[in-house]
Amino acid sequence: MRLGLAVVVAIAIGYVPGQILRRDPRVAKLNTQIDQLETEARELAAGNAALFREIDALRSDVGAIENRARADLGMVYPDEVVLQVRRGGP
Repeated sequence: MRLGLAVVVAIAIGYVPGQILRRDPRVAKLNTQIDQLETEARELAAGNAALFREIDALRSDVGAIENRARADLGMVYPDEVVLQVRRGGP
C-alpha cells in the first residue's frame, strides 16, 4: 500500500509541474527566444567560417592578396591604365 502511494505521489510530482510549465505563456516566449538565438548563433558560426576561409586564403593565395589589394586599396601594376567610369549626373 505504501509503495503504491509512493509511486502515485512520485508520478504526480513529475507530471503536474510539467503540465503547468507547458501552459505558462512565459515558457513559450522563452522557447521562441531560444530558437531565435540558436538561429543567430548558426548564422554567426557560418559568417565566422567564411572569415576564417578568407584569412587562410590571404595567408596562402597570392591571387586573393592581389584581388584584395586592388579592391580595397585601389592598387594597380605600374604599366596598367585605370579608367574610372562615372554613372549618372552631368
